[in-house]
Amino acid sequence: MSTQKTFHYNVDLFRNKLLKRTWIVISLFVVFVSYNSLQVPQEGRIQFFTIFLPLLALFFWFLRKNYLKQIEILSSGKVEIEGGSLKQFDANGNCATIRIKDLEQITTDKFRGYDRIVLETKEKIHPIVNISLQDELVSVLERESGVKRIVDLTEDRLWNLKTPLYFLPSVFALIAIYIPVIKGKFPILSPEFLGLFFNVNLIIYLLYLPEKQNHTISQFSLKRRLIFISLVVFFFQVYIQLDKSGWFKS
Repeated sequence: MSTQKTFHYNVDLFRNKLLKRTWIVISLFVVFVSYNSLQVPQEGRIQFFTIFLPLLALFFWFLRKNYLKQIEILSSGKVEIEGGSLKQFDANGNCATIRIKDLEQITTDKFRGYDRIVLETKEKIHPIVNISLQDELVSVLERESGVKRIVDLTEDRLWNLKTPLYFLPSVFALIAIYIPVIKGKFPILSPEFLGLFFNVNLIIYLLYLPEKQNHTISQFSLKRRLIFISLVVFFFQVYIQLDKSGWFKS
């Protein structure tokens, strides 16, 4: 195949999803800081905000820098097919090459809400995520390699119709807090306890959440990052409760 074909990434779709995720993270951080400021005695709130407001500004700066960097990286990348080879270029001009005749399997699926192509040879597995004109690219690969695509319909979204069922324990705990009879028998029930209970519920949910392989750097997967953040929040919640109970003074 001597004709060169170039495929670019779907930057608009990525930008929209990234904006939504960024604002969700910002909102959660603001809620986290606001909620925990109420747990601090009034005389200590100025010191609390003196610590967290610079962190909030640094957090915003980091998110903006990360957002612009990811858009730049995706906009600079591309996939080319020429001379029987598939070449994937990154933002730095580095190129990963696969000879199309070496393909043993072509799989299309969804990965974190994006369309993905997973190309497999004897030596390696090569994913291509969020490429524009994916069907055209797969058709070219099928024609040149003689391998028919496999369509994987399984989802790996963090949220689906069954997700609320996993948080029923937190819902029951919320209801119990506002029923005087139950709250009277269990003095431990409080908004602070609910926050701690919900976070434990979230950690358990994330631990059992199925996740597809990204075939790149698994140690930095979204699932592991979310578990890490939840654990940090958990230890902070425990610290607040121990401090309020006077455990550190004793």
